[in-house]
Amino acid sequence: MTNETDLIPLAEGLLTAATGHAIKLVNPEKLSSENVVLRCQLESSLTDFPPSVILKQVTTTKFNNPGSPSSESHRFLNEWASLEFLTNLSGQASYGPRLLASSRDNNFIILEDFGKHPTVLDLLRSDDREAAQKGLTAIGTFLGKMQAAAYGRESTFTAIQFRLNAASPLSDSTLDFREKAARFEECFETLHFQPAAGFWEALQELEQAIHGPTPFRSFIHADAGPHNFLYLNGTVQLLDYEFGAYHHGLLDVVSARLGFPHTGQVQSVPSEFAHQLEHAYQQEITEVLPQISDESFFAKALVDACAHWALSRWIGIWPNYFKERFAIGDEALANEKMGLTTESAQRTRARVMTLYQSFIQFAHETNHQLAIAETLESYLRILQKEWPGLAVMPVYPGLKNFKRN
Repeated sequence: MTNETDLIPLAEGLLTAATGHAIKLVNPEKLSSENVVLRCQLESSLTDFPPSVILKQVTTTKFNNPGSPSSESHRFLNEWASLEFLTNLSGQASYGPRLLASSRDNNFIILEDFGKHPTVLDLLRSDDREAAQKGLTAIGTFLGKMQAAAYGRESTFTAIQFRLNAASPLSDSTLDFREKAARFEECFETLHFQPAAGFWEALQELEQAIHGPTPFRSFIHADAGPHNFLYLNGTVQLLDYEFGAYHHGLLDVVSARLGFPHTGQVQSVPSEFAHQLEHAYQQEITEVLPQISDESFFAKALVDACAHWALSRWIGIWPNYFKERFAIGDEALANEKMGLTTESAQRTRARVMTLYQSFIQFAHETNHQLAIAETLESYLRILQKEWPGLAVMPVYPGLKNFKRN
């Protein structure tokens, strides 16, 4: 591992070679306590070059790359591959921080720095309703532009991954639930209820639509929550591409409709705002995916992505919370064993309720994925019987009582 003192002259040398100009970095600011992440200013500005850069060297063993040295992070290498791929896409648009220089020998990258800006999550939690709405729409525009630019270029991305010995990690949005049938069966048996007619067939067909050949396949971020989007005066930029992958594009897009499950801090998003984000995405990707202009085709694909997310949260929360809670029975004892406060347990249940209710409502509106929706309704009735006051999370403050000019 290179220490911080040695990293700056190494970065200066790499940037000098990349730009053809002598680069001097000043005013280093440490941004991470776990890894070497520094923000540095350029002593002298360059045309078409950011005034500051991010130096990043991750050597944590927290997310090791199987088969690689223990000092290499699987997620860091995949973020590197993702940013190199996105930086090299044709066109003038930027799809995240540009990769300015790198050293595989030193496990080190230098990125464009966007500076200090609020995230879209900050806006959603604020009372700046106009900015919050613009931020959501900008997310849709960004995702549409990025996926359109990356459409059909999977082989280029995988070649970069191969060179770096990187691979896309599994994430909540890319799990295949055909392999998790035992967890659903355990839930049904434990809580003594049956899935709706056609549930198993619907699950198989859904996961084939998500993981099999699909016209929606493009590059996705796989953690595209508002916490990862910087808001820059009406536009957004996306950070932290460690889960970047080629997959079903709508897995990133539907998160607003579900209250943004990526954040772990789910709150309600009124459907009209989710629709604005989805429509902005639709407009940007129509050129490479003309059939998306068919509203019925698009709506059904959105429901599929929502259903997949609902199953993801079901599979995730069942073994890690509800299974233990129902086995113990007593609320206080269960919370103590799991290290939860009364308030945090209530929020966990409310966030699940928010996501499930959003999907169920959308499924009934479109008359699509009803077997999965009806099974979740049965599940929710059991939860509501156990917790009669169970309700959805409140609307994000930035989306409350919004009045258009």
